[in-house]
Amino acid sequence: MNRDEETSLKLGAMALVLLLEIGARLIPLFTSPLVTTLLLRLLQSGIMILLLRPLFIETEMGSFTLWPLKRGLRRGVIWTLNVGAVAGIGALALLLIGIPPLPLIHMRLPEKALPLALFFFTGGVVAPIAEELFFRGILYSLLRPMGVSSAIFISTLLFAWAHAAQGGVPLTQLAGGILFAVAFEKEGHIIVPILIHSAGNTALFSLSLI
Repeated sequence: MNRDEETSLKLGAMALVLLLEIGARLIPLFTSPLVTTLLLRLLQSGIMILLLRPLFIETEMGSFTLWPLKRGLRRGVIWTLNVGAVAGIGALALLLIGIPPLPLIHMRLPEKALPLALFFFTGGVVAPIAEELFFRGILYSLLRPMGVSSAIFISTLLFAWAHAAQGGVPLTQLAGGILFAVAFEKEGHIIVPILIHSAGNTALFSLSLI
């Protein structure tokens, strides 16, 4: 597959994902925003995986690399452990200077068991997959010919803006977007930022329970 065909596939997948996003905002099908988000992200992930199957091969940077899965999982775990260690050191440093770190990352979680479980599943598993497929697998790869710095900068800004538009504070997403893009650039494998993103979200949710 040549670069033009690859670009066309990615642009087509991007268009469908964005149309679904707009449609879900204009015509919500469920009263629960959490259920709507869960089903929307599942549908978007399925569409991206289905349309981009021809790109699920290991090749040069800029592709939608997914296989071999074993290498991506191994590298993703290593990145996740390193990021966790750095975050732990940062939290300890804040404590030493008298700043409690937990209030800085605290978020409001559902109180009941079922909505809480759905929240963890959606935010800790499904959303990271959909967002990494879109923002790194498609968007970053399309921007990559402009240069690494430009691709990281633009994809991160759009990633943070998408979360800010949903009412969140984008500081965490700005830092995360840079990290996920750098990991994807370094490893050339979409599984790596998916694992980091998933573990990071799950850790933030878990700490918010404390």
